Amino acid sequence: MKTAKDIRNIFLAALAIAAYIIVTDRCANTSKGPTGGPKDTIPPVVVSVSPDMPAKAFPVTGGKVVLTFDEYVQLKNQYQEVLLSPPTKKKPQSKIKKKSVVVTFDDTLRENQTYSLLFGQAISDVNEGNQFNNYSLTFTTGDVLDSLIISGTVMDYQTLLPQKGIVVALYKEPTDSCLITTLPDAVARTDDWGYFCVQGLKGTSYYLFALEDKNNNQLYDRGGEKAGFLDTVIVPDVVAKAGMPQLKMMDMKDTLECLSRPSQADIYIFKETLSSQYIENSGRINERECYIKFRAANPQIDTFRIKGVFDDRIIRQFNPQGDSLTFWINDQRPVDDTLFLRINYMKTDSTGTLAPHGENIKLVKPFDKSLLTDSEKADPNRSGLTDDYLKNLGNTRRDGTNDLLKDGKSELKKPDKKDVERKDLLKMKLEVDGKTVENRGIELTFPTPLIQASKDSISFTSKTPRGVISNVGFSLVRDSADILTYKILSDEPYKVGNEYKIRIKTAAFIDINSFTNDSTLKTFSLPTDDKLSSITLEISGTEGEEYIVELVNEKRDKVFLMHRINKDCTLLFPYLNAGNYSFRITQDLNHNGKLDVGDIVKRIPPEKARLYKLADGKSLIQLQQQTDLTQSVDLKKMFE
Repeated sequence: MKTAKDIRNIFLAALAIAAYIIVTDRCANTSKGPTGGPKDTIPPVVVSVSPDMPAKAFPVTGGKVVLTFDEYVQLKNQYQEVLLSPPTKKKPQSKIKKKSVVVTFDDTLRENQTYSLLFGQAISDVNEGNQFNNYSLTFTTGDVLDSLIISGTVMDYQTLLPQKGIVVALYKEPTDSCLITTLPDAVARTDDWGYFCVQGLKGTSYYLFALEDKNNNQLYDRGGEKAGFLDTVIVPDVVAKAGMPQLKMMDMKDTLECLSRPSQADIYIFKETLSSQYIENSGRINERECYIKFRAANPQIDTFRIKGVFDDRIIRQFNPQGDSLTFWINDQRPVDDTLFLRINYMKTDSTGTLAPHGENIKLVKPFDKSLLTDSEKADPNRSGLTDDYLKNLGNTRRDGTNDLLKDGKSELKKPDKKDVERKDLLKMKLEVDGKTVENRGIELTFPTPLIQASKDSISFTSKTPRGVISNVGFSLVRDSADILTYKILSDEPYKVGNEYKIRIKTAAFIDINSFTNDSTLKTFSLPTDDKLSSITLEISGTEGEEYIVELVNEKRDKVFLMHRINKDCTLLFPYLNAGNYSFRITQDLNHNGKLDVGDIVKRIPPEKARLYKLADGKSLIQLQQQTDLTQSVDLKKMFE
C-alpha cells in the first residue's frame, strides 16, 4: 500500500517528465512559430434572439432587440446598414455588448404596425471579418403580423449594372413630392447584386421608388442623387416563409445563386438633368486644345467666337454626357498665348428661367515648366512670366487638379528617349482582336483631331495556310460619335485560317499640330479553337426604330460585341468561350445616339435599356463549350 509520501513523489516525478517534454518541444521548434489551424471563413452564428421572432405586441416605446452570437462580433456602418421598415425620424441605435448586438428604438413606434429590422452588411466577426449578410427580423406592435413581401432588382438605367446600397421606398398613396418630403411606408436596401426584398407588407397597392440616399436621410435630394421608380402599381401576393431564396442569407460571391432569386420588379435609376445651366469651369489643355464644362447637359449655344480665329478653324466635340465641350484650333500658324473666347448661350437666371447670356472667357496656354531654372521653380515671379500665366498656373486641367509648379513640386517625369528624339510624334493606338474584328473592325485612336488620313499609306494583306498572299480591300472611316477614332473595315469576309497583317507607314496620319505617326505593324487571325461556341439572335419587332444590341458578361460591366440595328435581322455572336452571358438591348427612339433621362417628380421614365430574358425569366445565358445557341427576340414585346 502506497503512503501519501509515495503518491506525492510519483506526482512530482510525472510533473518533471511533463515539464521536460514541453521544454524540449519548444526548443526543437524555435525556428518557426506555431502553424495554427485553417483560416476561419464561417460567418458568425446567431445562438439566440430576444424577444423570440417574429414577435407580437412589441412595445411602442422602450423596446429593444438583442442578437447573441457564438463569437465576438463587430458593427460597421451601422447607421447606414441597419434599417427599420417603415422608417422612423430617429433611427434605431445599435451597439455591441459582449457577444451580442443590442438594438434600441429612440422613436415611438406606430400602433398595430408590422416592422422589419434589416442588418445589411453591418455585422461581421472580430477575427476574420466574415460578413453576417442581410439578416432580418420581423415584429409587430399589435396582434397581427403582416407577412407579404415584394422582391426585385435595382439597376442603372443605361448600363443595367446592379446598384448596391440603394434604398427602395414604398408608398401607399404617393404625392408628387412624397419622395422628397415624406418618409416611406416601407423600405429595403439593395445588396451587391442590386437585389432587395421588402417585408412586412399588407395586401394593398404599393408604388415603388428607389433612391441613392447619399446623406442617409431616406429622402430624395433632387439633382444630387440618382433615383428611379416603377411605372406600375404592385399588390404583394407572396407570403414570407423560412428558407425561401428571397429571404435567404446569400454568399455575395455565389453569382448563380444570387442571380437565380425571384425578382418581381425591376427599377431603373438615373440622375435627373439639373435645371440650372451655367459654365462651371474652363481651361486650356495645350496650345491648340481647350474645354468648357457646363453645369447641365445639352447647353443651348448661340454663338461661339475666338478672337483672331476663323470659325472654320475650330473643331468641337461634346463628351457623351453632353456637359463638357472640347475644342481644338486647326491652324498651322502659331496660336496666341492667351485666347479670348466669346460665348453666347442660354443660362439660368435668378428666377430659374433660361435666358440669353454672354460670357468672355480668357484661355491661357499652359507653360512648359521643364524650361524653368531651379531658381525660377522656387520663385515663379523670377521667371518673367506674364500675370496671366501666373494666375492660370494650376487651372489648366479638366479635373481641376493643381499644376506641379503651383503645388511647389519640382520633380518632373523624365521624358522617354524616343519622345525626346521625336517631339513631333503623333501617338497612335491600334487595336484589333480576331474574335471581334468582324464586328468592330480595326480601331485607330488619336489624342488630337487629324487633318490628314492617307489610306494609300496603309497596307492590308491576307496570307492563306498555303502561303498565298493577297491584298485585302478596305475602307478607312471616322467614327460618327468620336472624331478621334477611325476604323479600318474589310471589304470582304474574313476567312478562318488566314493570317492578316496591317502595315501603316510613317506619316500616314497628320494631326492639327502637324505631328505624324511612326510606322506600325499588326498581325491577327480569326480563332480556330473548336471548343468555342456562338449565339445567334433572330431579331423581330424593330418596326423601323433604332436599337443597340450588346453581348455583356454576367456582371454587365464588359461588352464583348455590339450591333446597331434599325430593321429585323439575324445577329451572330461567334467565337465565345464557355461562360455566362447576357444581352443588353437599348432603345433609341429619338435617334440621338444616347439614352435620355426622365423626371422623378412628374414620373416620366427615362428611355429604355433592357436585358433579354429567357423563357424562365432569367437574363443569364449559361453557354457550354462547342454550343451554337439560337434565341428569338421580339423587341416590340420586350419594350411594350
